[in-house]
Amino acid sequence: MRNIPMREWRTSRSQFAWHDKTHRLDEAVELMAEPVHWNSGEQIVQYEMWGRGIGTARPVTVVEELSNHIALYSHPGTLKVSRGMENRHSLSLSERIELYLQMLDPSVGEFRDEITSDNHVLTLTRPNSWHSVWLFWSSEWQFKNWYINFQSPIRRVPKGIQLHDYALDIVVRPDLSWSWKDVDEFAELVAREFFTDEQVSSIRAEADQMVRTIEKGSPPFCDGWENWRPDENWPLPRLPSDWFDV
Repeated sequence: MRNIPMREWRTSRSQFAWHDKTHRLDEAVELMAEPVHWNSGEQIVQYEMWGRGIGTARPVTVVEELSNHIALYSHPGTLKVSRGMENRHSLSLSERIELYLQMLDPSVGEFRDEITSDNHVLTLTRPNSWHSVWLFWSSEWQFKNWYINFQSPIRRVPKGIQLHDYALDIVVRPDLSWSWKDVDEFAELVAREFFTDEQVSSIRAEADQMVRTIEKGSPPFCDGWENWRPDENWPLPRLPSDWFDV
């Protein structure tokens, strides 16, 4: 995929915004007020929201929580639940977008059990950041790539964290060469006025900054995370029986 400059993306007023301004302000206050802290080895749930409903709930293990980031480990072969579409890239772009819009209604779609791939996955997320950095290894711990997921700042909830995925991603290879991913979906959602102007502006700024970070080889890309390994005594995480009660 060719690199598509951020300036080619058009912003617009959103009809499908996930939160109104009052709700976003309330969430920001809640983020600052919440005292939740997790220790290394604790199991929590990562809720990937879509609209006001759960899109995916996956159990993860806390690697560390510091002032500048939280690191989470997703074990291979973990059971998760998802309301998302299967084999979405077999659909046309317009079909995918229509389904995305329909699924803003939490009553649309049914949850199904899924087993995660045999990849080891580590995520690094900074407080109040509009992205998360993922690292992927094979089942034999061969480092495969970095992955930048553009998303809302994480929100803490009693069982774990919530985030909203913003469709756009960057794939970063071990040599730090990189390419956009799902630019077509992001551009179409922008054209459909799916995002607020604030969201588009924040995603754009974050994407520009991350491109500079990659090309300079700045942290976290120079911090040696590729050599990280989990505690061998950590068990496979499991979703709590009441995972749906966010």
